[in-house]
Amino acid sequence: QVAGNVRLGTNRHVAHEGQIGDGTVNTWYTPYQVAAGVTAVSTGFGHTMFIKTDGSLWAMGANSTGQLGDGTTTDRHTPVKVATGVRAVSAGYSHTLIIKSDNSLWATGYNSTGQLGTGNTTTRSSFVQIATNVAAAAAGKSHSVWLKADGTLWSTGANTHGQLGTGNTTDRSTPVQFASNGTQVAAGFDYTLFTQAGGILYAVGDNTYSQVGDGTTTDRSTPVQFRTPTFVPSVTFSAQPASQSAYAGQSLTFAAAVTGANASSVRWSRNGVALAGAAGGTVALANLQPAQTGLYTATIGTNVTSNASIVGLYTTDKVFGAGQEIGPNIPHPNGNTFDQVLLSGPAASITADAGQVTRMSFIDLTNDIVQVEFSGAGTLSLVLDNPTGPAAPLNYTQPTVAYMKGHAGIVIAGANETTNVSVFSVGRATAFDPTGGFNFLQPISSTNNPANNGSSLFSGHASTTYDGFADLAFIAISSTNGKFGGLRTANSSYYATKGYTGIYAPGVAFQGPVFVGDINASDAATPVIMIGSSPDTRITGGDLLQSNGQVVMVSGLTQLKFTPGSDSHGQTVTAKTNKAVLQQNGVDVTTQIVVNP
Repeated sequence: QVAGNVRLGTNRHVAHEGQIGDGTVNTWYTPYQVAAGVTAVSTGFGHTMFIKTDGSLWAMGANSTGQLGDGTTTDRHTPVKVATGVRAVSAGYSHTLIIKSDNSLWATGYNSTGQLGTGNTTTRSSFVQIATNVAAAAAGKSHSVWLKADGTLWSTGANTHGQLGTGNTTDRSTPVQFASNGTQVAAGFDYTLFTQAGGILYAVGDNTYSQVGDGTTTDRSTPVQFRTPTFVPSVTFSAQPASQSAYAGQSLTFAAAVTGANASSVRWSRNGVALAGAAGGTVALANLQPAQTGLYTATIGTNVTSNASIVGLYTTDKVFGAGQEIGPNIPHPNGNTFDQVLLSGPAASITADAGQVTRMSFIDLTNDIVQVEFSGAGTLSLVLDNPTGPAAPLNYTQPTVAYMKGHAGIVIAGANETTNVSVFSVGRATAFDPTGGFNFLQPISSTNNPANNGSSLFSGHASTTYDGFADLAFIAISSTNGKFGGLRTANSSYYATKGYTGIYAPGVAFQGPVFVGDINASDAATPVIMIGSSPDTRITGGDLLQSNGQVVMVSGLTQLKFTPGSDSHGQTVTAKTNKAVLQQNGVDVTTQIVVNP
């Protein structure tokens, strides 16, 4: 199509049905103009459809099964007007779909497998309406798919290879919804592609030639995320930077060796942010402070990045850095004894007394108070990205307390099997109620309702909307003996736009559970769940859908269970189906480890 003119030709198939529209069944070896003022064109196996600027639909070619929609089964050798008020058209093998200006979807043609979506297998020679509020549609060989204005995706017709996305291979003559949150849709011969918000591409159906793009040749009846091609660099790291920890005030040096490039070309980052002046194969950190803890990576050029190196800090102080202990030895109704620490600057490190819990508090980017509880061996360092404050909390009544606000990354150094961490946001289901209206130690019920929590924290906030989840960038763990207790962050959402986001504890054997609410990487971030092992690893209420389409890097997982979760106000979050590709050492392990609800 050039300047609205349609030029058609073929040098492969004889135009026996008149699909070129020149009034003959002759083959043309050079383009032949058949119409002007054309806005859209679609070709089937032996028929051609096009829309003119006035919204009229024209057809030509094979019509033995009524695919032209002119009310006959007579082949047409010149274009014939078959409809008006049309804004989109898609031609299948022997059927046609159109969307009219009122967003209604119509179909005509062959219907042996229900591809017209009429509830039967009767072939039609005139267009019949099959759906409303349709944004886009695509016709495959013998199946049809479309996207509605509400983002739902629908399919009908042949399903031999699972191309309808219904989880089976049963043909359908009545449309069925197979996905949601869609933004685009396309149909191949026996497979289907669609995108969701964020540009994530999914595919389903025939995979004989890897057209589903999941790295296999296995047909898929449930949509899978299109796998990003693996980049094989000519420049590599021959020695990865090792994780290290040191006492506060000490210095440490870590290094990376490269093959195929000069070491001087190496650049370093901490938590995804370039380190000013840090170039070459080694980096030295002098006078180690809490703000310097994090995940360090080395990069060559723009594509080759090393594994992350955990930099942790040791201290024997209860609090080191920008924090203060504001309440020692506080008895808690659950039987624990707490030392309460309030973050007063961008970063601080804490330790826990034997048999006690140290709790550090801050405000996350959605204005929830976040509690980080730490017990056992080691030191926990918390660093805020883009910190602000201290200031009174916006969503709570606590005028005498000023909190720091920011997006937290957590590094734990010197841990062992006695070390445990939990992170949650303060809500009506997690806050102690001195009035007795709600008991957070008892199950939620009609008589024990978080809505009745009488804590003064919520005074005047009956109409306040809470996120209800603790927002984190990452938790990184290094252990002195390769073991760790448990990591309970079921009420936490991990996200970032740079660096790693999620759990980074490669080689660490958890003796207790690893609970994660959800992980979502956007922009340049890399999602991770990297551990040594765990008896119980869960995603609680999340679906691991990545905004940037990245695979989730995993290690040490034998099962990853997707289970229900809850916000900090007692609202249940239903268990969701995994929407990520999980990759270990470059191999897709999604189907081996994911346990969907």
